Amino acid sequence: MQPDNVVEYQQMRHICSSGNLEVIRWSEPSVDANLKIDAQFAQCAARSGNRTVRLWWGSGPTIVLGCGDKPELALNLDECRKRGIEWVRRITGGGTVLQTPGVFNYSYTAPSGGRMDMDRVFRQGADLIIKVLARFGVNAWQRGVSDVAVGELKVSGNAQARKWKSILLHGTLLVDIDRKLMEDVLKYPSKEPDYRDGRSHSDFIVTLKELGAFSDPVILEKAFASAAVEVFG
Repeated sequence: MQPDNVVEYQQMRHICSSGNLEVIRWSEPSVDANLKIDAQFAQCAARSGNRTVRLWWGSGPTIVLGCGDKPELALNLDECRKRGIEWVRRITGGGTVLQTPGVFNYSYTAPSGGRMDMDRVFRQGADLIIKVLARFGVNAWQRGVSDVAVGELKVSGNAQARKWKSILLHGTLLVDIDRKLMEDVLKYPSKEPDYRDGRSHSDFIVTLKELGAFSDPVILEKAFASAAVEVFG
């Protein structure tokens, strides 16, 4: 069911259902619009009882700040202005990230059912990414609070918020990324997981393409859908 007060469905495709869990592919033209849809699904979840996994792709380069981040501390603002790169803020915590067309995203929204264990929710997000990567022959594991890494290289980050008696868990999978752009526009974070060990943005990450594990967007979406049913269904 479409949440109240959201834009018309664009490029929406139902992928599968399991019980009251629905998995859809709905990707808006802008990162900001996609983040607003995540928030609106969360707003509606407690009232409707719906649990939804939504899959979407990043668009033109956009910086996304965690709810507590300050742009002057997280971004090279002059470089952002020079390149015409905008920044937006999400309602979830976590660090600042760069979204591009090569970043794949999922969101999970559901009624909170009362007090929820944040660590458990992050484990679910990590399990989702780990199961997806396993379908492509890649072994990964949860690192830090909310990352997924291949070896010591980050391939996914996840964040959550609990509002409106609902849970919003969403995260990224790096399929491809412009490393130079990332270095140019993002400052070194004020907080880092222990395993980062002082490494630069570029030296800290790995992409699905670099792992030789990406072939087709539809195959990736189907892998996410089947893994989502295992984790959240």
